[in-house]
Amino acid sequence: MIEKLMNWLGYYKKPKRSDTYRPIEYRQFEGEFDCGDLLLEKMTEGNNFLRNRSKEDYECLGMFFSIVLMVEHKLVNLLLRFDPDIESKMFGQKVDVFKDFLKAYEPSEDDDMEVYNLLIQPLSQIKSVRNTLAHDIKSPLFTSKDINQVISYIKQRRPDLHKKYKDCNDDRGVCIGALASFVFIFSFEIAKLRISIA
Repeated sequence: MIEKLMNWLGYYKKPKRSDTYRPIEYRQFEGEFDCGDLLLEKMTEGNNFLRNRSKEDYECLGMFFSIVLMVEHKLVNLLLRFDPDIESKMFGQKVDVFKDFLKAYEPSEDDDMEVYNLLIQPLSQIKSVRNTLAHDIKSPLFTSKDINQVISYIKQRRPDLHKKYKDCNDDRGVCIGALASFVFIFSFEIAKLRISIA
């Protein structure tokens, strides 16, 4: 009864990891069996998700992950003294450490913390897209709808940069334009923070 009440209040008891597995069931073959077709089927299972992507899709993915790596690099440069283990952490954990850094950071008189806090929503959305693309081979490419907070941030913060890509004929161009603009602004804001700390 108490466990149910605690679960209802949000205190979930983490289940213990079970090391018991189901027994392996082996395929039974009668007589001579040529497994070539079955082997080919099992070997190529899932490949159609990759085969159906175009050269432009792969270029877009490459640019996206390059931008994510650049953001991670900038976060590491800023947070290395704050968290000496930052380099070994995953992207989402680095974003969480950045949030903690902003909570602990004491701004100078001319520092506007809102400018730094506004980076969190676009970073969280980039993290979400990155996780989807990195962990699910079946996931289609992302669209501008998937990074709408990034686009909104650019539109408010730097309308001049937003104008340069907003009318692209291709949604991929809008996505990469928004992400490249974000990493440019992000780099500038991180550099400002780095200047103010030892």
